[in-house]
Amino acid sequence: MRKFLSTFSGILFGVAWFLWIDGHVYENTRNAATPGFGPSIQWVYYLPGIFSTVGLVMANIIKLDGLNSSSFLGDDSYVTKIRIWLFVSFAINFGCIAGSVWIMAATFMPPHVNSNAEWPGIALTLQNVLIFLSSLTLMYSKSRNEDENPF
Repeated sequence: MRKFLSTFSGILFGVAWFLWIDGHVYENTRNAATPGFGPSIQWVYYLPGIFSTVGLVMANIIKLDGLNSSSFLGDDSYVTKIRIWLFVSFAINFGCIAGSVWIMAATFMPPHVNSNAEWPGIALTLQNVLIFLSSLTLMYSKSRNEDENPF
């Protein structure tokens, strides 16, 4: 099960970046065919995906063994550091999702553009949501012990 979850997480991550690249290529192709079709992709539109990837790495670089049911009763500095690190990584991911929704709404949705030019914004938002889901799936697969029977 652990191999399946980590593979699924990698597939989600790959699909996320593929969607954003597809949105970028779609926008460039449509603007080349019909000038003024939609807004051009700027370099800042890549930042939510890049920082979301950094959040994925941050959330999965630590060992989650320190966070067990008895760790919440004690006041260990190691557990506190893990909690703060996970909070920062989730805050980065949620900020990236919010930023991608903002870019989508402010740049790629009507009335700002044609009704057919919204795919890059949707792809950007889907990219960040899928990277966050990939991060959660990978964290779950790391914390799952194969010897334990859930039933």
